[in-house]
Amino acid sequence: MVRDRGTEILPAEWHRPETGPVFSADAKLPFSGLPAWRSNGGPVRGHPARAYPLSLELAGRSGLRRVHFLGIFAMYAHASHEAPGTMGASIHFGSDSEILHRVDLVNGRNYQDARLLTRSPGTVGDGTSCETVGRMEIDGEMQRIDLLSVDIPDGLPVDWIRFKDLGTPASFVIFDALLECTPAHACPFHRDSGGVALADVSPALRLGDRVKFSKALRQLSQTLSTADDLDDAKGQALTFAAVVAATALEMGGGREMHRWMLMISRQVDATESSRELADLVVAKVEAVADNLIPTADGPSAYLMDKALSYVDRNYARELSDIDIAGLVGLSTSHFRFLFRQSTGQPFHRYLVNLRLEKAKQLLNEGGLTVSDAAKAVGFSGLAHFSRAFHSRFKMSPTSAKRQGT
Repeated sequence: MVRDRGTEILPAEWHRPETGPVFSADAKLPFSGLPAWRSNGGPVRGHPARAYPLSLELAGRSGLRRVHFLGIFAMYAHASHEAPGTMGASIHFGSDSEILHRVDLVNGRNYQDARLLTRSPGTVGDGTSCETVGRMEIDGEMQRIDLLSVDIPDGLPVDWIRFKDLGTPASFVIFDALLECTPAHACPFHRDSGGVALADVSPALRLGDRVKFSKALRQLSQTLSTADDLDDAKGQALTFAAVVAATALEMGGGREMHRWMLMISRQVDATESSRELADLVVAKVEAVADNLIPTADGPSAYLMDKALSYVDRNYARELSDIDIAGLVGLSTSHFRFLFRQSTGQPFHRYLVNLRLEKAKQLLNEGGLTVSDAAKAVGFSGLAHFSRAFHSRFKMSPTSAKRQGT
């Protein structure tokens, strides 16, 4: 589940049906276990699901950062019923009668036929992410249960949230909606984003994203220093170090990285406490990173953290450095200076490289065509995408897809 530190999770208020499917989810979160809401849909006219409602309205809350929907996304969404690329639903965030923000859900991008019982988790670059959390039988068929997370721009006074089915065959089931909010007493300068996945460490180094890499190091330090099982912690430390070493070699590092990996392995094996292990590994890895990416310290680090976190979850949208400068409250020229100082490259180049990194991940997973992967990460032209991909990875997108299959 995508979650920012320093936030609280609260159940959303909405009028529930008296009967409906019930799903018992992770007890660590305030899921209700009450009857679910189902939306209009069905593969043919006259199907029973065509009698379900088209919209669900929930109460908003101050300080809203993200909404998490636990449900089925979606029934009857197979290509034989609904073409990939169809916009099946839209989520509106508003105040009074005005819609302040809108997120559209697209078949094959934000949702898939729920009879496919597993799906790859992650973000899709439009401010949403989805992970599979379970399965259950509905209408005689086993269906996948997902947790769909939707980001909300900072500072929006959201009074209501509307999940709107757009009348396609896809039918959505929502068991619960959770609101992730910043507590009124929380200081935004102490807010940090959630954990960095190991798979994101190498792209962060290649992109020059010192903010994300520093975040990963803090996460590693905390994990290692509080570990109860020292041997397990040593394994985690060496796994992280191996990712850094492999990336350094890929970025042109010399053969001394092989010796570095052997040296750190011996030193890790000799450590006798979790705290000693954390201090050793963080120091050694940070020294390597210092040769690969610029340093981002000082008061501007928080602003770059905010900017890079936003770009990381919205990279497929139309973004400009003017937009992001306004988001973090800086003049465009000052933002451009700080961004280049933080990442070692101008904003546009960073955005293109981030899209290429995400496209490579999609192609390695093998689920999308080259054209679909290009569109999914925000490229409007296939020729431009192919040239940029080859320039960055020294291989064609087709070759990358072939390697992943």
